[in-house]
Amino acid sequence: MDKTWHKKINKVLLVRPPATIVKSLEPKNLAVPLGLVYLGAVLEKDYEVRILDSMAEGFEEEIPLDNDVLRYGLSYDKIRDKISEFAPDIVGVSCLFSVQFSNALEVCRLVKEINANIITVLGGSHPSSLPQEVLKEKEIDFVVIGEGEEALSKLLRAIDSGADLTQIDGLAFKTGGNIVVNPKTQYIKDLDSLPFAARHLLPMDKYFTVNRPHGSVALKTPNTVMITSRGCPGRCVFCSIHTVWGRAYRARSAENVLAEIGQLIEKYGIREIQFGDDNLILDKERAKKIFQGMIDRKMNLSWNAVGGIALWRLDEELIKLMKESGCYRISLPIESGDQDVLSQIIKKQVDLKKVPEMIALAKKYHIKTDALFVIGLPGETKKQLQNTFRYARRLAVDNINFFFATPFPGTELLKICQEKNYLRPDFDYRHLRAGEVNVITPEFSRQELERLVAREMILFRLSLLFRDPAVFFERNILRFFKDRRYFLNLVRKLLKTLICREEKISPEVK
Repeated sequence: MDKTWHKKINKVLLVRPPATIVKSLEPKNLAVPLGLVYLGAVLEKDYEVRILDSMAEGFEEEIPLDNDVLRYGLSYDKIRDKISEFAPDIVGVSCLFSVQFSNALEVCRLVKEINANIITVLGGSHPSSLPQEVLKEKEIDFVVIGEGEEALSKLLRAIDSGADLTQIDGLAFKTGGNIVVNPKTQYIKDLDSLPFAARHLLPMDKYFTVNRPHGSVALKTPNTVMITSRGCPGRCVFCSIHTVWGRAYRARSAENVLAEIGQLIEKYGIREIQFGDDNLILDKERAKKIFQGMIDRKMNLSWNAVGGIALWRLDEELIKLMKESGCYRISLPIESGDQDVLSQIIKKQVDLKKVPEMIALAKKYHIKTDALFVIGLPGETKKQLQNTFRYARRLAVDNINFFFATPFPGTELLKICQEKNYLRPDFDYRHLRAGEVNVITPEFSRQELERLVAREMILFRLSLLFRDPAVFFERNILRFFKDRRYFLNLVRKLLKTLICREEKISPEVK
C-alpha cells in the first residue's frame, strides 16, 4: 500500500462538474444530484462535507465549444477558487455519463494543481464500467464502482488508519505502479438503513427557481426528484444501469418513502415529485402502499415517473391508484414495435399486444403518456424498423421519442458492436448520446437512420396537432417559450436532416 494513501481525513468535497450538451439534441436541465446527496448524508456524520454542484451554481453561465455544443455551469476558474477556499482532504467527483468524462477529469486536474496531496475519487456509471481505463489518468486516484455509500465510507476510514485497501468491495486504485480493481459484489440490502438524501447541502432554492427538472416536464413547483428502489433484474442489451445499482432489485419500504416525502413537503414545500426509479412499480404491492399512503395522508402532490414504468406490471387498479395519488404523466419504455426485436435482440419482456390497452387505461384516468423506442440495433432489419414506426403511429400517446441504439460502456450492446465492427469510424465516448448515431450496421447508414427518425418525429407532431391540439400546445408551444433556443435548434436539425440528400453526405459519416 502506498504511503500517500495514509493521511488524516477531515474535509470532504463532493463535486458535480459542469455539463456539455449538444444544443439541437439536449435542453439544459437541472435536477438534484441524488448520488452526491446520498453520499453526503452518510459521510457528514464523521466528516465536514460540502457539495459543489457546478451545474446549479453556474446554471446561467455558458461557454460555446463549437457551433452546436456548449458547456454550462461554473467556469473552471470559479471551481478552482471554491476548491481552494474549502481546502478539502479528498474530492469525490460525479461522472454519471461517458459524454461528461472530460469535465470530470478537468475537475480532478484542478484539484491536483491546487494541491497534489488532495485525494481524488471518481464515481458514477462511466468509471464503474471502465475503472482500468479511467485510472490511467494521473489525476484520478480512486474509482468507486457502483453505489458508493459503503465503499467510500470504508475508503475514508482506511486512508485514516492506513488499512488494507484490497479488502474494500467495489474499489479500484493505484498501488506500486499497478491498477487494482476489487470487483463490486456487495450491494446495500436494507435501503431503509440509509439516511434521507442530504438536500440541505445543496442550494435548493436554485433548483426551484430554474425549474428545469429531468425530462424538462413539471406540472408544479417547487419539485424535486427522488428514488425509492435500486437494481434491475432486466437484461436489456443497451442498458448500463446495472453498472451502478447491480442486477438485484432492492426497495425502500413504503413507510420509509412516505416519511421522506413528508419531510420534503414540510422542509421545502415540495408540490411535485419526479420518481427516478428504473422499477418504481416492480413490486406492485409496495407501490400500492406508497400511492395509497400519499392519498391517505392528503399530501396533495403531483408526480410523474421520469425513470419509466414497467408496462407488464400495470393494471387498471394500479393506474387508478396512481391517478388518485397525483400521477399526471408516465414514460413507457416500449423500445420496439416488433415483437421479435423485443424478445430476441433487446431481451425485454413486453407484450406489444397489451400496450394499447394500458395506454387506453392511462388516458381513461387522464394520465399523459410518453412512448420511448430504441432503433438501429444490431440484427434489426429495415422491415422490423418499419414495424416499429407503424406500431408507434397507431399508439394514442401524447409524446414519442425515438432514441438511437447507444453502446454505453458496460452493456452487451457495446460488446456486440466491438465484435462485429459496428461502431462508427470516429467512435468516441464523447459522442455517446442517445440522439447521435453510434452504431452502423449493414442494414442502415448513419444518415439513413437520422433521416427516418426526423421524418417520424415531424409526422407524429403533425398528427398530434390534429388529434389533440391541447396536448400539441403543451408539448410544443409552451416548450418553445420555456427553452426557445433548444426548440429552434431541434426543429432546424430535423428539417435539415430530412431534406439532406445521400450524395451530399461524406463517406466518413455513413
